[in-house]
Amino acid sequence: MDIPYETVRARVAEGDKLRPPDDRTGKPFSILTIDEEAVTVRTARGGRVRISPFTFDTAVKYLQDLGISGDTWLEVKDEVFQAVLNSENDRVRAASYVLAILAKAGLVDVDGSRPNKVRLAAPGEAP
Repeated sequence: MDIPYETVRARVAEGDKLRPPDDRTGKPFSILTIDEEAVTVRTARGGRVRISPFTFDTAVKYLQDLGISGDTWLEVKDEVFQAVLNSENDRVRAASYVLAILAKAGLVDVDGSRPNKVRLAAPGEAP
């Protein structure tokens, strides 16, 4: 498999507008910058969140290691998953943004109904 962050850079563009996984409460955000060092998003409230490449790579690896694909889903709020992603991003909470960006890149599927869930996208299901 390619490096997830390289796929993100190839399929996600500055200016893209995305929504976090929660269909009911997720507020739109946009991609401000994307380069080899990070993705920076503008939140719905106008703030900025910087997300390291390792956070995207770790999210995909975590799902791969647990075999979260096909009919198997992981709740987005899973405490271990959240902790792993936060630690990879210098303790800045960004899991919702990471998952929305990975979904845009075609690397994960997100179920935005309650409870929000994520799984690896089937190979070849790129947007």
